[in-house]
Amino acid sequence: MRKIIANASEPLSTIVAVTSVLGLRIGETLALRTFDADFARQLIRVRQSVDAATRTVCGVKSKASSADLPMSKELEARLRTHLQRHDHKNELIFVNRRGRPFSANKLREKQLHPLLDALGIPRGGFHSMRHGAASSLLDDGATPAVVQKQLRHSDARITLELYGHVVGDAQRNAVQNRSIKLVN
Repeated sequence: MRKIIANASEPLSTIVAVTSVLGLRIGETLALRTFDADFARQLIRVRQSVDAATRTVCGVKSKASSADLPMSKELEARLRTHLQRHDHKNELIFVNRRGRPFSANKLREKQLHPLLDALGIPRGGFHSMRHGAASSLLDDGATPAVVQKQLRHSDARITLELYGHVVGDAQRNAVQNRSIKLVN
């Protein structure tokens, strides 16, 4: 993700950063409003989503999807920089040249996929960033309950069974660490 964020042009770079760090659905990222970034409390408020088919702003997927999520200092700095270039004619943080919400499909086809191709990274979509956020959080030691809360799943089984993937040598390392504790 670091390579994608570093090589993407704006606003794609910030869109990818927000989506992958927070584990948001792309529609939720595209529906963020300037006042949803609460810098004083270091929170991002997720309250709405952009419908992929109509590009209209609507409610989030479920009651559990509406939440305040912690904003890291790095994400805060990136958003502040992005908002300095924002024209403030629209309350949405991310809008196209016409002032409308971005189309997630067009962003993926016209910007993300060409960038992935240029970087030699297999093609994926924005939703894979949500899976990556879950897997990374689990790999970094976050409890399943924390990851469930961050992804705003109403059922922990969804988080663990569908979103939590084994990263790299995590399984081997876990067995090795367990073996050291038991055998030595």
